[in-house]
Amino acid sequence: MAEALGALAQYSFYELGLNRLEADTDPRNTRSIATLERLGFVREGHLRERWIISGEKSDTLLYGLLLEDWERIHGPMVKGDA
Repeated sequence: MAEALGALAQYSFYELGLNRLEADTDPRNTRSIATLERLGFVREGHLRERWIISGEKSDTLLYGLLLEDWERIHGPMVKGDA
């Protein structure tokens, strides 16, 4: 999953020209949280009881990743890397 998400981030920043990516995950999903943080996503918020699914209230964690964060961790993309 980390490899696919990393490829998506690289495509989003360098092909689509985005400056920011966002992710929304359930706080109980520790594997997703670890993957996001390993790629450089920063936790920006905790929304309490944001979703009600099948009658169950669920919180959500918001993560953000800026191009500058990505390049600080993974280095800037050089021509021909894509």
